[in-house]
Amino acid sequence: MKNICLVLLIASAYVGAAVPYESEQVIDHVEGKLSESHFDLNLKSLTTEPNDEQFATDLEALENSVSRSLLEDLIINLLEVFRDIVINGNDFLPPLDPLVIDQVGPFELSVTGVRASATIRDIRAEGLRWYVIDRVSFNPIRLTVSVHVTQPWFSLSCRYNTQARILLVRHRAAGNFRLFVHRIEVGVDVRLGTNLLGGYLTLRELNIKIDIHDTLVHVDGMTGSRLINRFISNLVQNISQDLVQKHVDSVGDILSSVLFDVINEVLKDYTINDILG
Repeated sequence: MKNICLVLLIASAYVGAAVPYESEQVIDHVEGKLSESHFDLNLKSLTTEPNDEQFATDLEALENSVSRSLLEDLIINLLEVFRDIVINGNDFLPPLDPLVIDQVGPFELSVTGVRASATIRDIRAEGLRWYVIDRVSFNPIRLTVSVHVTQPWFSLSCRYNTQARILLVRHRAAGNFRLFVHRIEVGVDVRLGTNLLGGYLTLRELNIKIDIHDTLVHVDGMTGSRLINRFISNLVQNISQDLVQKHVDSVGDILSSVLFDVINEVLKDYTINDILG
């Protein structure tokens, strides 16, 4: 009803402003404005007998559009709020772009005949803040939400120290590691429903699809030979490309499964009226 009142107020404002002009010009102007929102309110019929049924249908369509637009704007605003958290952090998260960690590890590995340890230092991740919100859509009839976001680039760099003993052979290595990811696309499709007690929202389906276009991996310092280091770096690069293309769909499935219960926990206190305004 709030949305309907808003529409009637806007229509009254147009009528009040129409005094200096010809009535036909005002009608054409209002029709043009409404047609931009993909509605066909036949205002010329106001000069003849009103069609109550058609007018109610048009108002319902208009209200659905306003509600849909409000929810889409809400999702976009939430994603923009998250961008601020990525840059500045909050009470629960540190700034994520750039994300700087002094040290992780040491990690220990011990299997038959092999003992190894590794420490990672000077970790720096950048680029997360530059995500682009490509599309947000909401279908109020089917209660489905679709969001598509593109991450143009992301980089991770660090230094590492490793030492290993394989039988009687000891090896130490230290160097740099850099990962650059070009264009990550994330699509999220959600279908909502309501439970039988009170009409509270529940999540019916959650599908997350991730597409990574390209990755670049560079590793140095594994051995004392620059030629061998280059061979190892190229090998890791080729393996990473195969791993990404082979397992990226699995990552989306895992995220969908993990986040399903989390989102349901958030939705349990909301009804359909809360998201439709």
